[in-house]
Amino acid sequence: MHIITRRLAFVALLMAAGALRPAGVQTQQPAQDEGAAGAWQKLLKVQTTASVMHTTAHPDDEHGGVLAMLSRGQGARVALLTLTRGESGDNAVGAELFDAVGLLRTDELLVADRYYGVDRQYFTTVIDYGFSKRLDETLDKWGRDNVLRDVVRIIRTDRPFVVISRFQGNERDGHGNHQAAGLMTREAFKAAGDPKQFPEQMAEGLRPWQPLKLYMGGVRANEDWTLRVDSGVYDPVLGDSYQAVARRGLSFQRSQNGGQVPAQPGPSVSYYKRLDSLVDAPAKEGSFFDGIDVTIPGIYKALRKSPPADADQALQAIAGEVTAAVQSFTMIDPSASTPALARALAATRDARRQLGTDPDVAFLLAAKEEQLQAAISATLGVAFTALAQPASSPAPSGEAAGFAPPPTMSPVVAGQSFAVRTIFTNRSRVDVQNVRVTLEGQGDWSPRAGEPGAAPRSAGRNAPLSTTFTVTVPRNAALTRPHFTRTSIQEPRYTVAEPSRMDRPASAPALTAVASYEVNGVAVALRQPVTRLESSAPYGYDARVLAVLPAIAITVSPGQAVVPLGMGEKKVRLRTEVLNNVDGRSEGSVTLNLPPGWRVEPRSASFQFAHAGERAFYPFTVTIPALENREYRIEAGASSRTGTFREGYDVIQHRDLETRYLYREAVATVRGIDVTSPPGLKVGYVMGVGDEVPAGLAQLGADVTLLDAQELASGDLSRFNAIMTGTRAYAVRDDLKTYNRRLLEYVKNGGNLIVLYNTQELVPNEYAPFPGELPRTAEEVSEEDSPLEILAPSDPVFNTPNKITSADFEHWVEQRGSKFWSSWDAAYTPMIASHDRGQAPQKGGWLHAKYGAGHYTYFAYAFHRQLPYGVPGAYRLLANLLSLNR
Repeated sequence: MHIITRRLAFVALLMAAGALRPAGVQTQQPAQDEGAAGAWQKLLKVQTTASVMHTTAHPDDEHGGVLAMLSRGQGARVALLTLTRGESGDNAVGAELFDAVGLLRTDELLVADRYYGVDRQYFTTVIDYGFSKRLDETLDKWGRDNVLRDVVRIIRTDRPFVVISRFQGNERDGHGNHQAAGLMTREAFKAAGDPKQFPEQMAEGLRPWQPLKLYMGGVRANEDWTLRVDSGVYDPVLGDSYQAVARRGLSFQRSQNGGQVPAQPGPSVSYYKRLDSLVDAPAKEGSFFDGIDVTIPGIYKALRKSPPADADQALQAIAGEVTAAVQSFTMIDPSASTPALARALAATRDARRQLGTDPDVAFLLAAKEEQLQAAISATLGVAFTALAQPASSPAPSGEAAGFAPPPTMSPVVAGQSFAVRTIFTNRSRVDVQNVRVTLEGQGDWSPRAGEPGAAPRSAGRNAPLSTTFTVTVPRNAALTRPHFTRTSIQEPRYTVAEPSRMDRPASAPALTAVASYEVNGVAVALRQPVTRLESSAPYGYDARVLAVLPAIAITVSPGQAVVPLGMGEKKVRLRTEVLNNVDGRSEGSVTLNLPPGWRVEPRSASFQFAHAGERAFYPFTVTIPALENREYRIEAGASSRTGTFREGYDVIQHRDLETRYLYREAVATVRGIDVTSPPGLKVGYVMGVGDEVPAGLAQLGADVTLLDAQELASGDLSRFNAIMTGTRAYAVRDDLKTYNRRLLEYVKNGGNLIVLYNTQELVPNEYAPFPGELPRTAEEVSEEDSPLEILAPSDPVFNTPNKITSADFEHWVEQRGSKFWSSWDAAYTPMIASHDRGQAPQKGGWLHAKYGAGHYTYFAYAFHRQLPYGVPGAYRLLANLLSLNR
């Protein structure tokens, strides 16, 4: 391979990995944000003060095409407020559930936001607790004032002119969370401007803010609408319609199977009704901003304030230079606009000094200053990267730089030293002076810049300026973790470390690089989180935001252990995992802290590591002298010379998304359960979208085998006492559909098949032994404490080996079940009936049929939510289902 080819290949590799792009989700920077198209969209934003906030309940609720049109087509400053992170949803791409799936969906939404053109993403403290049909249930769980307080805080923080509610706040919205989002948006629209509402926020530095207009979506063409919006309009700058660009963003919400329906060319029309307005606007509008002066000289008019005598001249100076920048812009040379943008930036700063005594005016001018700096960097084609690498990594130079592999690096720990190499490149024909790069971190990072790069320099056209820093992580550095936590999935709200930072979707960057430079004597700043590269064969390299982790992380599994009260010798087998993050030698020991009288073997375990990233597993057997029907706590600790560590984390890592770390205490909860399970059970499990049911089966003493395509195609299924198909398996396992006939033959020959909750991809007429209907709109029972009736109390499944009563359905988590059959053949027997408040009794959630010599069961009650949290009745039910052919 020629050297030039190697160089091009390496550059292409880094571009694919995102190392030449801004930090964050590097591999998914929309193409529309690059080059002249990206610069033009930033010019659109500097021309207007238009701002809008769109409110929803969950990730994927948003009207992405409308957001893209507002931001990318009209230049509005766009915020998205999503009440929850979708914590209670299923997961089509992994085994994460609850808070872990919430983090996953947070990052999926952030990627989608890039395509929508969202400037700020906000979340409240409330948590998705499962599907709810009732508004009052949602408000009871969350607390009405809690939701309103959060939404008001976010409106006062972002200060939009227009608020657009995705939902209406009534039964048309369906989900109770949706209804709450619609209702709370309407109430917050008025409350945000009332200083008597939540006055503690004013004490923190917030100020009242009254948006000017309020709209709701979900209006139909034949209803009383105010505004018709077509996001299917083609934008030649983007090369597609706004709806199509947004659909590409939605496709990254993979945990929800987002983007399965691509946008087609042509209209994509939605209707909105204006609910409130403080400005005069026609009954039928052409824009969300009708009646609002969103020009720069119209700031005081938009704010409904009288301008001081010198305001018009100051604001006209900004607008005149912005107009000059737009007029001089060309697609082949965006930097022709840079001088005028620099003058507009200088004029904006002059106006802030002159008019900034009014905090509302100061806020709008500060937003304009931020937009102008972004536009200047875009028109200059500035590329700015900050890459962490091992301290020993030399900077590539000469021809070797063309094909040398890039330096990869792990997350860092307190006390570790490493290098940060920044590269600033001005790719335009405009001169850039006084380029200087600094690093900022939380705490005393004290970076030291090496030569060259310590002194300000000029940046010639396409001549990279490199600065290398030596950095040591402070001993008291904050760990990279979400700023929101809860101690139990039963808690309906997060505790937020910094309520004032609700615009921080997950965790703050540990270290940020700041490039300051001058254009025509005007100072500009550009910020990027420091990233690191990690290998992702065969795709190249992924850029991850640099994270600070504990030197030692320790976790215990299972986190929730169950022990049958009738077990003779009561033992629990735990496995601790110790992960070393120290770059070098690390050694210490692991111990367990037990309830009084309990014994453990071994008493401790020693660990010794030589490299960061090494991990080891240490089994412990805990002997329990006596056990009651309650919970007990076992705590694990890992001690080394750097301290004692009592927590670990789950790594949430998926392609195209940022890596997140979900921390949990190194604790196992042991619960005694009055359950009898037949010995020697062998269970085959067909994993679906991911759940922890197999671990629950193992705790009952079953020997569990995960069935792959080969097992389904040709394995000896008769060796299993029972086979279970997992959560939504028919939606994600084509091999299950292909070889379903073998499962039915297994049943016919005396087997026991249990089909857990599935969506409409399970077609009973095709995949079940007898006909039935599982529609797309299948019923569910969302209230976990809903009333329940046992319909066939004499059936063996309610009597052997455990006597099942209504008490076994107490203390369930999040929901009863979902996706009940709507009709079924007489060969099926419905086993229980349950219903939400106001709902007819639902009998299609647990159906049983004899087929040949065996048993077929459809069981849509939520084992996948109950078993990980040790719900006793769920284990007793499971044991009985597994025992049907014993």
